[in-house]
Amino acid sequence: MKILGVLVAMVCVWTGGAGAQTADPAPWQGEFAACIAGRSGPDFLACVGRAADPCQDAPGGSTTVGMTACFAMEADLWDAELNRIWPALRKAAKAQDAVEADVMGGAFANFDDALLQAQRAWIAFRDAECALDYAQWGAGSMRSIAGAACRMDMTAERVARLSELAEFRH
Repeated sequence: MKILGVLVAMVCVWTGGAGAQTADPAPWQGEFAACIAGRSGPDFLACVGRAADPCQDAPGGSTTVGMTACFAMEADLWDAELNRIWPALRKAAKAQDAVEADVMGGAFANFDDALLQAQRAWIAFRDAECALDYAQWGAGSMRSIAGAACRMDMTAERVARLSELAEFRH
């Protein structure tokens, strides 16, 4: 039963469920968008914290609940950017596979499949890695902050990687 409770709490933290709140992104969304505009690949990483840091400086942002909400809010902004990049990358992967279909009987026409498998594996890895960050704090209040910060950092890193792949395709 204890494990079920921990799992429910972790799901709430990562999904913005009843156990976790996400800060309103409106005050920081513009600065975040301006920072990521025109960036690609590893350059995206210069924008990590662009929304979460000032959010934590706002009233209530330096509490455990506030910090968790700020990290979760920026993680959602990174997730939105990931979802913006994803369709174009999938389209490019399918186009590459179409070209490769005529080479050696299509033996190398597997970029789209590999991309999809890698993304699914990354999601599982991110969830497990952030569950580890969450769990290392036991019953301590840092668990929620660590889990949310992990999700923000790892999603930003994934945006950088997928952006780099997309850039290579152009």
